Amino acid sequence: MQPFRIAIDPGHGGRDPGAVAGDIYEKDLNLNLSAYLFKTCLNRGLNPFLLRGGDYNLQLEERVNLAEAAGAELFLSVHHNGAASSAANGTETLHFPGSKFGVLYAEYIQQGMLDALGSRDRGVKTSDSLYVLRRTSMPAVLIEPLFVTGEEDKMIYSREDYYRGLAEIIIDSIIQLNKELGRVK
Repeated sequence: MQPFRIAIDPGHGGRDPGAVAGDIYEKDLNLNLSAYLFKTCLNRGLNPFLLRGGDYNLQLEERVNLAEAAGAELFLSVHHNGAASSAANGTETLHFPGSKFGVLYAEYIQQGMLDALGSRDRGVKTSDSLYVLRRTSMPAVLIEPLFVTGEEDKMIYSREDYYRGLAEIIIDSIIQLNKELGRVK
């Protein structure tokens, strides 16, 4: 059996910073977490494909096309939330409605992130408007571990072990589901 192929999509990039809180840009948090996800995949024997390895932006169609061409079995779009209020906080995961495997990956990843972060559960949600969820042929999830703009969440994502610890729990959650589904050894 071939190693499970995950397309890791760091959201935003280049001139698109995503959510901003002072000098903290979502695009940077996304890229840092994605780099740790990539390393963790390699360490766990998976086959990751990083869609963006630097500070540049890819069009949404390019992101989907790259994942398709790479033969990805899961599309993991990495984001961090933003809101006008600094009181906004919590963790959420999105998937395309009706995606049988998308909802399973979203539920496992969401629970793993909650366990790792101890954050408020904003739930697993569906979205049929997000291009990367709607246009992929493989299951796709979009994670929003924390709010870039949230004062409470900033204390979590500023910790030294944030990226490594979160990446490990996300990948371990994916591996656990794959074992239950018989998708990996």
